[in-house]
Formats: sequence, C-alpha cells, structure tokens
Amino acid sequence: MKVVHSILTHHPAVDVDAMLIAFSALAPADVEFVVGYGGPRNEFDRITWPNRIFLEHATFRGRIEEQNFSPWLNAVGRWIQDRQRAPDYVHFSENDHIPLRRDYWSELAGAMNRSGCDFLGKWCMDRTGTNEEFYLRYRRDPILRTVLEPLGQVEPRIWGALADGMVFKQQALQALSDVDLDIPCFTEILIPSVLAKLGFRLGDMDAWSDVFRWVRHRPAFEVADVDALLAGGAFCCHPFKDLGRLPELWTRLGRLTGC
Repeated sequence: MKVVHSILTHHPAVDVDAMLIAFSALAPADVEFVVGYGGPRNEFDRITWPNRIFLEHATFRGRIEEQNFSPWLNAVGRWIQDRQRAPDYVHFSENDHIPLRRDYWSELAGAMNRSGCDFLGKWCMDRTGTNEEFYLRYRRDPILRTVLEPLGQVEPRIWGALADGMVFKQQALQALSDVDLDIPCFTEILIPSVLAKLGFRLGDMDAWSDVFRWVRHRPAFEVADVDALLAGGAFCCHPFKDLGRLPELWTRLGRLTGC
C-alpha cells in the first residue's frame, strides 16, 4: 500500500517542519508527505521539508466557506506525475487534522478497498433535493452548472463531502485535472459533484470505517483529550486548533504510542 498524503497549511515554517517530522515518525515508510502551502511566500521559502508546493491562488487566503481546493488537488496530481509516483491512494487533510495511530493510513486504504469506491469523504452523499445548506446555495448556481452540464445530459446532481480528509484513487484525482475547476465554488460541493458526473464511485467514509469517527466541525480537541481519544480507539482527530501546543501533543502522543 502506497499513499501520498498532502497537508494544507498556512502556518510558520518552523511549525510546518515540526508537524511533518512528527507525522513521518508516526507513519509507516510507504506514506509520502507533501505540504500544500497557502501562507506567505517568504515563510514557504523557509520550510525545509523537501516535498512542498506553494499555492498561489487567492482561494487559499479567503473565508473557508469560499475556498476552492481544486488548485491544491491539481498541484499534487502534477507533483505525483512529475516524480513518477504511483500511489494506491492520495489523501488530503488540513493542518488541524491530526493522525494519532501508526495504522491510520492502512485503515484509510482498507476502507477504500472494502468500499470499492474511487473517492471517500466524511459525510459524502448526494445532497440533491435535501435542505442541506450548500445544496440550497448551489442547486441553481449558473457558474457551477457551466462545469457540470457539459459532463452529461442528465440534470446535474449536487453532492457534498467535508473538505478535510478526502481520499482518492489516483485515477479519480487525475481526472479532475482535465476539467476547468477554477470557479468560485466551495470545495465541499465542487469536488464530489464533478467526480460523480465523471462517473466515479463516491462513498461516505463513515459507512466503511471508524477512521473519521473523531472528525467534527467543533468543538476543537485539546492536548488533554489525547489519552481518552487513544483509549477509545481514535485513529485521528479534527479540529486541533492550538498550534502552540502541538509540540506538547507530539510528546504526549510519543509517550503513549512509543513512536
């Protein structure tokens, strides 16, 4: 099992390097980490982690509800092709998504294998005809329709999935690069809706695994929660917002897991 795991962050270089060193110490050797950096260029230049991509697009510097992650996904797809990597799966997470166990990545792969899906995400489902907020916002959006309608004659259906924690087969990720996705549309609607129109099989990660059981919108997790999370079998947690206490979390996690 080979996994490319890309992490989106905008934090100072010293914190990015510390995070990647900690993640790589926890992960098995067949996981390769790539930083997607949406912060200032001068901080990007200070990052010493070798696998890093600077994300220039303005979408990474706006409100989260307006962010379109397709430039990040496409950049990672190009990185994979340019370096002739052949991962089984490509995983995308935000910097406040913290793996807690060495088997986190193998559990992601296991869920993909069991499901037979090309894409799994948290709360991934067809939102058409529901009262879900983003469906109501985008169901008649003319800009989104300019992307979806040319992909098929059937009335476009609107899918949704949490932007954090997405897992792709490489073929599904690469297919997105053939579609012009540079539009003002929230990632949580745009990416799954386009994948569905392209004919890929999508699924809700929670239907196949508990790996994202501790992924939520709020409240944020704290360092003090780590003991209870591991005792409860948590593979990861999201969100962890207290950047200043990440070194403490790494230390505590290392003592508890032996990594």
